[in-house]
Amino acid sequence: MNHIFSYPVVFILLLYLLTTSSPKTGLAQTAAIQGIITDRTTGNFLEGANISLEELDAGRPPRGMATDQNGFYQISNLAPGTWALRISYIGYIAYEDTLELSTGESRTISVALQQDEELMDEVVVAPTGGAARLEAGRQRIASRDIQRVPVPGGTGDLASYLQALPGVVSMGDRGGQLYIRGGTPTENMVLVDGTMIYQPFHILGFFSVFPADLVNEVDFYAGGFGPRYNGRMSSVLDVKMRAGDRYNPGGSVTVSPFLGEVLVESPLGSDRASVIASVRRSLIEESSPWFMDTQQNIRFESQFLKLNHFGVSDTRCSAMFLRTYDRGQLDFDAGEIFTWSNFLFGGRCVILPPESEFLFDLNAGISYVSNAVGESSDPERFSRVTRFNLDANLTRYIRNVRLNYGIYTLIKSLEYDMHDQFYFPQRAKDHLFSGGGYMETVIPIGEQININAGTLISLYRHQYRPSVEPRIRFSWQPRGLNDAELNLSAGRYTQYLVGLSDTRDASSVFTAWLAEPPGGARSESLHGLAGWRQAIGFGFFASLEGYVRRYENLPVTVWSTLAEFTTDLAVADGYTYGADVRLEYNRYPVYAFAGYGYSLTEYESAQDHFGVWFGEPVQSYHPPHDRRHQVNGLFSLILGNYTVSLRWELGTGLPYTRPMGFDEIFFYNERLPDLEREFGTTRVILEKPYEHRTPAYHRFDLSLEREIIFDSSQITVQVGAINVYDRSNLFYYDVYTHRRVDQLPFAPYFSLKLEKR
Repeated sequence: MNHIFSYPVVFILLLYLLTTSSPKTGLAQTAAIQGIITDRTTGNFLEGANISLEELDAGRPPRGMATDQNGFYQISNLAPGTWALRISYIGYIAYEDTLELSTGESRTISVALQQDEELMDEVVVAPTGGAARLEAGRQRIASRDIQRVPVPGGTGDLASYLQALPGVVSMGDRGGQLYIRGGTPTENMVLVDGTMIYQPFHILGFFSVFPADLVNEVDFYAGGFGPRYNGRMSSVLDVKMRAGDRYNPGGSVTVSPFLGEVLVESPLGSDRASVIASVRRSLIEESSPWFMDTQQNIRFESQFLKLNHFGVSDTRCSAMFLRTYDRGQLDFDAGEIFTWSNFLFGGRCVILPPESEFLFDLNAGISYVSNAVGESSDPERFSRVTRFNLDANLTRYIRNVRLNYGIYTLIKSLEYDMHDQFYFPQRAKDHLFSGGGYMETVIPIGEQININAGTLISLYRHQYRPSVEPRIRFSWQPRGLNDAELNLSAGRYTQYLVGLSDTRDASSVFTAWLAEPPGGARSESLHGLAGWRQAIGFGFFASLEGYVRRYENLPVTVWSTLAEFTTDLAVADGYTYGADVRLEYNRYPVYAFAGYGYSLTEYESAQDHFGVWFGEPVQSYHPPHDRRHQVNGLFSLILGNYTVSLRWELGTGLPYTRPMGFDEIFFYNERLPDLEREFGTTRVILEKPYEHRTPAYHRFDLSLEREIIFDSSQITVQVGAINVYDRSNLFYYDVYTHRRVDQLPFAPYFSLKLEKR
């Protein structure tokens, strides 16, 4: 096992040498400034804050830059003398100061900006936010964006917002599974303050562990993500949770037929520490008989706690705890009981030492997930994963070039048990060790071009040769402004951990996690993206992004006529290509968004059963998440204390395998059956895989909110409905009983939220 940690040790030594013996970025005859920009109330980092320096009485062009994801900036090679400093961020009061810089001086100037209360009422997006502002697969999502989507819970939720985007496919309003640009849910990476969560979406698809009231900001990469992210090959959802108020206690209580929530936040002692906590629980199991035709036998809950501490120097540390639990039947009449739970504990520190050129970002976390099918005391099958991560990331500047590099170590413990229900043992317990590091450069060329290039190096257990994953992102702003931009991205992505779901069972959300793919080969994906975004004027913004992916060694369940879960694996190769078109209007008090997504995914796999049943051992097919066309629309209107929100979505049919008939099969591995007096196991005779498609899916949701504001509190009343025109959208079809199971019908709701301001 020693070779697993050899690469991290090498990287630690390399980082030590760089941080102790590297030359100063500021030359002896020049000066430099650096710092961290945060929100004064919460201490959250402000990415994209503008830093401007103008040399007084010199006549030279001003210097400037924008802060990174940690609010960090560093400007070097400044001539000694008098400089005017201005730090600004949309919705905040600008900070201005005059600096007297001397030769060889390196000064740290960290600023906590105060929100402009009058301006914040009309600010609806961050500088780089908005659904149409894609940057080679990356989208910045703010809490206000999430609030625009009508959700039957009194507050917005990230799960519902993501489903309103083209390129994101949901299998239904139950199950909590998202497929992003051809990738499967087990190929998505979801991070909570740097710690991975395996199943963040609740069994009722409107909700996740990310309500808008807890989210600070989200980086959503539908593809083309950088080398800092390792171990997943489809997408990244990097969620930064909000810190509690450092000065004033507050909180809220929310209740609706779908869920109830209590949130509290408060300073701890002085203004250098704060806490925020939330408890949520679904109520639909108890309330659904009142406003739906049938009782919805589903339940979920979550508890979240985050502590923040702000050091006397430029040090900010946080600790986070999260627990979730989901239980329910996806088929309320005759379905199995599914349960899953998450447990997370993570800690993070961002440190800018005095007189140092480096920003240190240290992160450690433990994540546990368990999912099962059947009774909790004796499940038919279960799977568990425990993951420990330790990351060290550094940022520095050499003149105007930013360097990001770091190391990581992962330890995973995996276990699953199928309880021998398929005539042979299907249980395993294993451990997976991996480690590695990355280096990334962000190179600006003039005012128009930025090149972001880097490489991830990873080493896995039993793999003596490391995986090398080069990745590059390119952007060009023809006028040097943010109103028009060309983005390109390409990269190699690998995944060793296998999350196996049997896609033949349309109602299943059970996942068995395996340590090794078939034959030990890593799954691999090559990404290519190209996009253009353009400000049209009068509040309109548009974007077009095309993408292509090539897959190798994808693990898929072995094809069989027995429609039961199996961990027998085969491999498949494949590809996805498509495009997203987005048009956004954002001028207070109106917000509107329309998106169209086209996507095509195809797999090719060689399996023995294919040759027996279809005459050819190699078959090509479209997997069950291959939605060809998708249309999304959002509309939000603010009229004083009233807010109207509308959402409409359309998705063409998903692939399925059509049955041709039934027969009975006898097994001879235990004894000779009595063919005259006994019946065999009923088997479905199927056509070629996934050659037919389900009906199209479409739904319309709406909500109306009314805010009642008092001196120190606020009441928000919300009325609305999901599936307004009561569309019968198919969830799945039981081929044994010829019984159709639909998604949720028309459901009106009423919610009440009380906040202490």
